[in-house]
Parts: sequence; structure tokens; C-alpha cells
Amino acid sequence: MAKITLFNKMRGGADKQPEPCSPGAEDIVAQVLAASDNLADLGLEDMQDNPVDDDEEYVDEVTGKKKPRSWLGKIGKGISKRVGSVAKSITGGQMTPADEDALAGVMACRHPYAVKEGGIGIQDQEEAKLCRAVLSMMIKSMGRTLLQGGNVMKTSFPIQCCQPRTILEIASCQAQYFHAFLPRAAECSDPVERMKLVVACFVSNQILTSANFMKPLNPILGETLQVDFSDGSKAYLEQTCHHPPITSLCLDSPQGLYDFWGFIEFGVKFGYNRMFPTSKGNLTLKFKDGTTFDIGLSENKVNNVFWGNMHHELYGSQTVVDTTNNMRATINYNAPGRVGLPSDYFEGVLEKFDPANPDKEGQLISNISGSWVGFCDFDKVRYWDINSCSKLTMSAPVNLLKSDSRQRTDRNALAAKNINVAQAEKIRLEEDQRYQRKLREAKHGVKGH
Repeated sequence: MAKITLFNKMRGGADKQPEPCSPGAEDIVAQVLAASDNLADLGLEDMQDNPVDDDEEYVDEVTGKKKPRSWLGKIGKGISKRVGSVAKSITGGQMTPADEDALAGVMACRHPYAVKEGGIGIQDQEEAKLCRAVLSMMIKSMGRTLLQGGNVMKTSFPIQCCQPRTILEIASCQAQYFHAFLPRAAECSDPVERMKLVVACFVSNQILTSANFMKPLNPILGETLQVDFSDGSKAYLEQTCHHPPITSLCLDSPQGLYDFWGFIEFGVKFGYNRMFPTSKGNLTLKFKDGTTFDIGLSENKVNNVFWGNMHHELYGSQTVVDTTNNMRATINYNAPGRVGLPSDYFEGVLEKFDPANPDKEGQLISNISGSWVGFCDFDKVRYWDINSCSKLTMSAPVNLLKSDSRQRTDRNALAAKNINVAQAEKIRLEEDQRYQRKLREAKHGVKGH
């Protein structure tokens, strides 16, 4: 495969000694500690939350603006209608026997942190209070624009509401279930069976990065991460763009059975009492026989960020496409037409499609159902069960590059709970990054990343 060129520029500042906490850092610390989580004065009651949908356009749940639906979005919408058609007989919001059977299946196989309404709930209420206090402070200083779609990834957060891991470290965790599916898929001669294994793999990994309610640290441009997995796989990640924040990655499997590579642009936006961690990009999976898959990304939201039970959910649709065999699978999270089921329940279809006319309904191969916090079934045959799927262990190589996330002084001070030093180091690294950007702009005459 055409691999991403990683680690082409090494940062030399990661091994500098921490500097004394600057007055700016102390001011931020004081503001956070003094912040109130009483949000009655924020005027949130007049913000509307009435998404509307139709065949050709939809209302963006984050910004409230109407947007044209992409061809993949049209596919997801069409499949939602077809999946929902099985529940047309529902009247008055009553559960049908099919709903009751589905609910029993979901509740029988569920992550222990899953909440009744759906998704994964925050476990530490002190952590929730801290998140709310920091967000309250930021909204008061930044105004309503933050709540109406501003990308928080471009904002410098006080380090108290960050976790001592970077986005690179969290992203690498998504490969911890690869060993349970992709080696079998690589050896599989039946393209349909292979497709089922690939879909189950990328549905199952949603749980691996859930429950990150504290904001991860933004990687610095050129920052890297190398991970050795216990099955022999090796992952390489690099922050290849600062604005917008883009992470490039590749993973080499044992014995060259498959390769996985691509890039993801991360963002965070706000809605009414909700936060939307966004991700878009291009991810490719290629097996040793040349079969190639395009892996779509899911849509995420954190509900009740200011009041109520804070929890992480998925919504919308996710698509996986076998570009070699013209097959696609579309998963619809919080499946329409169902009553009484948690939002983590999903339904979808695996179908053969015409790449020359991708908007056209395909030929049904298999029905998909499950819960992203527990299991994935194809025609009621289980392909992933959280109770029987073990995670790979992850370790760092013996010799870490200076650019590695685990060498960051702010990260390590935060892990040691030395908040003042962590905040000072975070500010120093951010100022250094801005300085480096000015040098690039002066050299090239354009605004660089």
C-alpha cells in the first residue's frame, strides 16, 4: 500500500525541563476553581432543538442549518425507511412483540456502564461537575457562538478538564479488537462472510473509545505515536495538520494479512445541552488478496453536558463499502420505527449495489441488528459479543521518539496531578506551536498549518 510518511520531522522540545507556572496559567486555574455550574444565566431556554428531515435535505443537528444530503446520506436515509417499514403497524407508541424481543436481547448483552436510555454513562460525578464548571466558564467568556456550532478543538481548554492522554492515544485504542475479526476475514474465501466480519469489527470498536468525557489533549503538529499490540500488530500515528486537527495513521498486521490506513479530522461542537464530537476523513482496509474496503465513520454526541445524566451516544448511519465486490453495509443507530429500545440499538442491511447508480436500492443480502454497547448480529447469527471478545494489550516501543505523545511534559505532569506545572507546560507548548507557524508563514508566504 501507499503508506503514510510518518515522523518526517522530530520535535526537539519534548525533553525540556518544566518552567515555573506562569501568571497566565495561574489565572486560568483560579477561574476554573471559582467557576459556577449554575447555568441559569446563559439563556439556553431559547435555543431550539427541532431537527427536520426529508429525502434530499436534512437539518444539521449541530448547527440547525439545512444541508443537502450526500449520496451516502441518501443511502442511509433510504435504508432507514426500509428498516423502519417493518414497524409500520405500531400505533400509539405501543411496543410490539418484535420490540419486546429486541429489548430482551439488548438487555441480555450489555456493557456495565450502559445507561437505560442508551449509550455509555459517565461514572464519576466529580468528573461531570468539573466538566460542567469548565464549560460554564468558557461559555461565559466566549458567548453564545460556542453553543451554536463553534469548533471547540480550536479552543485552548484549561488542563483541568483534560485527561492525561492525547487524541492519538485514544484513536489507537480502536484497533484492540482487530485480532478477533480481521485475521479470519483475511483467510476467508467467501466475500459475504468476510464483509460480515469487517462490519462486526468496526461496530465493535465503538465501545473502545467511548466514555472519554474529559477532553483529550490536542496533539501538536508533527507529534507522533507508535503502538505495539500483543498480536504483533504495529500502529503509527502522526498529527499531520493543526488547523483543522487531522490525525494520519497506518497499522501493519502480523504476517501482512491486512493493512489499515487513512486520516481523521476531529472536532467538537455544541448543541442544546449536548456536545458533538465530530470526525470525518478517509479510512481504508486492504487484505492481502487486494480486496479493499472504505470504512465510514459514525456520528457521536454527548447528552446532558450541562444538566441531567451525562452519557455518550451514537446517532445517524455508518457505512462500510467493499469496493472490490460492490457490497455495502449501512448501520442505522437508534433505529427508526422502534418503541421502547435504548438508543444504542441499531438495525441495518448488507446489500449488493450498482456503483454506477449508488443511490439506487441494492439487492438485500443480510439484515443486521444489535447494540454498539454489546453485540452485532447478521440474520440473528452473532458475530460480536462483548462478553466473549478480549482486547489486545498495548505497549510502547523500547525507544520512544522525542515527538511521541508519551514524552509530552504537560501530559506527564497532568498524569502526576501536578496541575500548575501541567498548565504552564501546556501554554508553553501552544506558544511554541504558534511561533513555529509564524515561521512557516513567513517562509512560504501563505498561512500554513
